[in-house]
Amino acid sequence: MTKEYLDLKMDFMFKQLFGDSRRKNITIAFLNDLLHRKGNDRIVDVQFENTEQIKEDPDGKTSRLDILVFTSTGERINVEIQLANQHDMAERVLFYWSKLFSGSLAAGENYRQLPPTIMISIQNYPLFPHETDSFHNVFHLREDTELFLWCPHIEFHAFDLSQFMVKWRKYRREMKTNPPPELPWLMMLTAADYEKKTGDDEIFHDLEELAMNEQEVREALIEWENLSANKENKMLYEAKLKYLRDQLSNIRGERRLGREEGIEEGYKKGIQVGVEKGIKKGIKEGMACLVRKMEESGLSISDIVSMTGLKEEEVKEMLIDT
Repeated sequence: MTKEYLDLKMDFMFKQLFGDSRRKNITIAFLNDLLHRKGNDRIVDVQFENTEQIKEDPDGKTSRLDILVFTSTGERINVEIQLANQHDMAERVLFYWSKLFSGSLAAGENYRQLPPTIMISIQNYPLFPHETDSFHNVFHLREDTELFLWCPHIEFHAFDLSQFMVKWRKYRREMKTNPPPELPWLMMLTAADYEKKTGDDEIFHDLEELAMNEQEVREALIEWENLSANKENKMLYEAKLKYLRDQLSNIRGERRLGREEGIEEGYKKGIQVGVEKGIKKGIKEGMACLVRKMEESGLSISDIVSMTGLKEEEVKEMLIDT
């Protein structure tokens, strides 16, 4: 790969390519393919909404969005990309959805006017690592037994880029023969690696092949190249990289310190437990010796129980062990 491409997993790069009204046709193709929309179900137009923030109560949460559109099919779609694991992401997506959904109804409007609200979460890590190895999971609110929808207004899509790379490496030939609709877009999001500062030549080669037959993919590659060559973007990109590296370094440092403190604490507790066990063992052995001497002096078991406060079973056990 001779051309330079900045990593689209960086939110500001992602927003420029997919969240700019000047590149609306790319966004429409991107959404249709991610949502597997075909025929009459396809999105043919979008209106970009303010993605700066969703305001909550004065003491509540405030969240920033990546891409927010209102579609020609009457739906609101929010697309979020996460480079690093923020944790509690399932709850965060639900929170974002609830604010978008409730905020779309103006005062005096009927509940029937609430639009279907779709959340698309793209992560560079598994959101459900123990539940699935799929790179695209779709969620609706359904009845447990008969599986009918509560209503069609809630829909979540989760894309795992790390799992996509595993599947692409393993099933590359099959994917090229029968490509899933989202294939070119997920390839774009995984082709450049911000940490290694390199691009995957094999992915770019396959992307160029796809671009020959798909106009929007070809346009997206051209726009991505132009955005990557922009000096201001490069400066911002480097600043973001430095920030991410500092954050990762801090997190790793805190984890290392936590492990060291845990080991030290465990060592101290181990010594304490050992001492306590030793004391208990010494007391028990001393009591057993006393019980044996009392029995040798002619005292009955009931007398020993009365004088020592031990239970009859304990006295018998100590005498058996002699």
